[in-house]
Amino acid sequence: MKNFLLCCFLLIGMGIQSQGQNTALNKQQTIAYINKLYKIAYRYKETKIDTVTVDGKVLTVFLSSGQHYRSDLSKSEPLVIARVKSGYQIRYKSAANTEEILWAIQTEDDAKRLQKALQHLIGILRTEKKTDPFGS
Repeated sequence: MKNFLLCCFLLIGMGIQSQGQNTALNKQQTIAYINKLYKIAYRYKETKIDTVTVDGKVLTVFLSSGQHYRSDLSKSEPLVIARVKSGYQIRYKSAANTEEILWAIQTEDDAKRLQKALQHLIGILRTEKKTDPFGS
């Protein structure tokens, strides 16, 4: 009887632990992850990533120089990683090299992690209820 209860508690404990490890990040956690990783992975030293935000379905990258770049995340096509002169970039498959979402990423591994995070964020945005009364 003791062995049976021990086995039951062990199985319950393993189930709870595996559920905790597979918990997906929510929107804010995903944006925070992208923000943190992109700041580290960005190649250029004279200009730094200040912050990455999402408003509706538009991702905005703010640079320390005061410039900002906006990308539409509502397209339903795959994201690709491309090797370019300045490092790696993430863009939609059909987009030109100059229409990147994130750019100047130092390593391919960082680019893959950012690509997965962006895909996760896009999935969240697709299922999110519309909150902008004037948006499309």
